[in-house]
Amino acid sequence: MHDPSVLRRDLEEAQDHFEQYRASVTTMFEERAAGELSRALEVVFPDLAFYEGQAVAAAVALEYLAVDSASVSKVLANELVEQQGARRSREYLAGFAKVLARVNQHEPG
Repeated sequence: MHDPSVLRRDLEEAQDHFEQYRASVTTMFEERAAGELSRALEVVFPDLAFYEGQAVAAAVALEYLAVDSASVSKVLANELVEQQGARRSREYLAGFAKVLARVNQHEPG
């Protein structure tokens, strides 16, 4: 694996992005009038699910990066299959897969 500190930074940024988006969505929901919440949810849910998928994958990757950096890609690939089996939304799975792709880019060869 190339410099793991670069990958660690990327993974932490994915987690931070989710937290920032979640905070902004929470604020937006609090400001919505009755009757507008369901429409707002329809708009933000796909992005929220995508960023959540990234954050979950990043957390798994960071955990394994500290223990065995060579296994991160394989662990994420297996976890992605489990997430598919759990019938996660396609947006969530796309976010998860994006982190897996990012990890694979850091692999040598």
